[in-house]
Amino acid sequence: MNSLTAIILAAGLSSRMGEFKPLLPLGRGTVLSECIDLFHANGIERIVVVTGNRNNEVSTAARQAGAIPVYNENFVEGMFSSVLTGIEILGSDTAGFFMLPVDIPLVRRETVGRLIDEFERTDPLVLYPRFNGERGHPPIISQRVLPQIKAHDGAGGLRAVLDACEFGAHDLDVADFGTMHDLDHPSDYELAQSLVGNEYPTEEECRQLWRIYDVPLNVVGHCRAVSRVAEFLCQRLNSRNGEGGLDPALVRGAALTHDIGKGTKRHEAAGAEMLHNHGFHVAADIVLAHFDLSLHPGEPITEKEIVFLSDKLVRGESPIPLKERYLDKLALHGHEPGAKQAILGRLERASDMLVRFDKEMGIPAEQLAQDVLR
Repeated sequence: MNSLTAIILAAGLSSRMGEFKPLLPLGRGTVLSECIDLFHANGIERIVVVTGNRNNEVSTAARQAGAIPVYNENFVEGMFSSVLTGIEILGSDTAGFFMLPVDIPLVRRETVGRLIDEFERTDPLVLYPRFNGERGHPPIISQRVLPQIKAHDGAGGLRAVLDACEFGAHDLDVADFGTMHDLDHPSDYELAQSLVGNEYPTEEECRQLWRIYDVPLNVVGHCRAVSRVAEFLCQRLNSRNGEGGLDPALVRGAALTHDIGKGTKRHEAAGAEMLHNHGFHVAADIVLAHFDLSLHPGEPITEKEIVFLSDKLVRGESPIPLKERYLDKLALHGHEPGAKQAILGRLERASDMLVRFDKEMGIPAEQLAQDVLR
């Protein structure tokens, strides 16, 4: 058990949403249970849920999910009153605490894990997750800030207190759209339903990953080109085999990050590890396989094969015949021990896959790549 506590603020009226946000269905449970599970998954055993509106229902749901409900009798006064209620039960052994409004339920578990590691390493007054240059939720607030919070008159809310601690604040760059997405309106909830549990990055998260890992512009350009080809292959296969069979968003996210580890030894494994660290496990499996892949007779084409073949049909940002792509590698590395046989083996497997794609799509994949990237 670590020395951090999580405080989830769930006392509000949900007036803009039109429905009561904490108990809306989401993922494997509700908005509230998703928030609680986020912290349980990172070894945080003391999770406080501050209740107010519909106290009995929220308290029961909090207990069922393994959290401690605490009632804020002044909840109509606003969120800062709930902050004060939550910190009142913090133990003396608490090194710091997360503060998460219940209507921000999409934060990835890996993001919280990275925040914990960074907080323990740097011991800041406040640690914020930062997505595409903007601070999000949940921050970790050091117990050293508690006196200022308790002494605050409420003007400007918790934000005013934390702004006064800026000299001791740190930021951690995260590839997590969930740190910024709150459920203010029904459209926000609909988007959350479409994203919850997805283990691949959105295009916005891909851009953040490129920044975090300082991916060179030429590699970014190649990933974008591969993504364009991959999305068209996916679209063609879905149109032939029935919509919904393949996930275009997964194809896009994996293609845009497939070379994120470029420049390291076994870049496909390095890239997969980077994605795993941020919670993009399904995309990581595709990235790990993009260097060499077989498709046996009878096996279906999946997003993994689409990204693999698309990468082999693009050199830099331009289309290239598959055979030429491998012959280029042979010219560069064929003199190395065992390289010629290995490259020719990969060419054979990729060629067999190309035949399969051409048959299922009804048009040559190489021609499609040329049309897309011309």
